[in-house]
Amino acid sequence: MNKLLFLIDYLIKEGNYEYNKELENALKENNEEVMYNYFRYLMNIRLPNNISEEYLKIEDEYLQERLKNKIITNIEDIKPIRDNLYLWQGDITTLNIDAVVNAANSSMLGCFIPLHKCIDNAIHSASGTRLRLCINNIMKGKTEDTGKCIITKAFNLPSRYILHTVGPIIQNSVSKKDEELLYNCYKSCLEMAKDNNIKSIAFCCISTGEFRFPNKEASQIAVNAVKDFLYNTKYDIKIVFNVFKDLDYKLYYNILK
Repeated sequence: MNKLLFLIDYLIKEGNYEYNKELENALKENNEEVMYNYFRYLMNIRLPNNISEEYLKIEDEYLQERLKNKIITNIEDIKPIRDNLYLWQGDITTLNIDAVVNAANSSMLGCFIPLHKCIDNAIHSASGTRLRLCINNIMKGKTEDTGKCIITKAFNLPSRYILHTVGPIIQNSVSKKDEELLYNCYKSCLEMAKDNNIKSIAFCCISTGEFRFPNKEASQIAVNAVKDFLYNTKYDIKIVFNVFKDLDYKLYYNILK
């Protein structure tokens, strides 16, 4: 609790914010979940400016403590649905695997909407402030093209790496170009994995959330891209299709079976 108090106090003072009544009540009642949400809120909105090593050290310790209280899933515990292909429904930030894929936006800096329920926010919140700082050093104010990806450490996730890719945003209907760009997201991530000797990777459902790509079409493109990569490269890698919704589980299950 003392670590969480330190983190909240640091971010409030840094941003010249004020303690509001709800936070004050949470402090009095030792309500850690309410306090954690305030910490996450402040972390989500923070720009990738320099920050003290003391803060980063304490944040790492706190996030690692939270991780110990979560149920971690090892890829060895997941039964393959066919050779080297896995289907798993759950929280990608609790998956112990070589790499997880993040559906990012073109800035790559993570979601700045506090407590947003997108996967970009979930991954950055669980990984910690170091992730946004790391990406800022890579991007240097530039944006990433749709269909491409970058690789970073996973910091406070159970995984070793995060591959961040930019999926297509659907405005009206899905075009042929949109399909190609989504295919390229999977292809780029798999090529990056191969280049970095990554032997297991978990894909989220890229572009199907805030970017509005239809789930059925997206799942078929994802599986096609993965199968093509495995056939063309013969690279030995375990690939997990990570889903959150029951709808996506059914779609992937029917395709893979």
